[in-house]
Amino acid sequence: MLTFEAIDHRYEWDGVQVPSVTQILHEFVKVGNLYVNVFTGSAIGADVFEAAGEWGTSVHTMIDFYLNHDLDTDSLNAGQHWILANFKNWLSEMGVEVLAHEQRLYSKKYKYAGTYDIKCIIDDRLFVVDVKTGAFDMAGPQLAAYCQLDKENDKSRATRHRAVLHLPREGNYKFIPLSDQADWPFFLSRLATYNYVRR
Repeated sequence: MLTFEAIDHRYEWDGVQVPSVTQILHEFVKVGNLYVNVFTGSAIGADVFEAAGEWGTSVHTMIDFYLNHDLDTDSLNAGQHWILANFKNWLSEMGVEVLAHEQRLYSKKYKYAGTYDIKCIIDDRLFVVDVKTGAFDMAGPQLAAYCQLDKENDKSRATRHRAVLHLPREGNYKFIPLSDQADWPFFLSRLATYNYVRR
């Protein structure tokens, strides 16, 4: 059975800790008062990085409550109202049929876990969508990993398309399909590295 500890962002399968998709990709490391991108070398101040992470988490929580018909809109600030309006526009303008959201899944084959944001139907095509409020350089491999999780657990042979739903603080949403065939092999290479280092 898969369990999740939110405080430590820790997944366990039958009581044994397993890595998450984001841990495997390991895009940023903290160095002093900076978070450094391990792929590009770019650096972001820790206060800015952590504030952006908190904002992203609040947006995901808001959307989760909204899709569960459990959202108290009176508690939202102006920025959250804007994000929610953008999200509603995406649902209506693209005719989105949400099938599932915030699903925590485990791969018995590859021994990793993760939580995808949204699985939906758009124009008769099955999508796994990642909601982003900021940069999304690793969204391709991340979504490829989520698609594998969904395929393995859902046992459906349907083709899963991948896309980012970008919800900025200002401006309108952007729906960005992703299709780089190198994304899944890249994720597997990161998984192999993760497992090798922790032998």
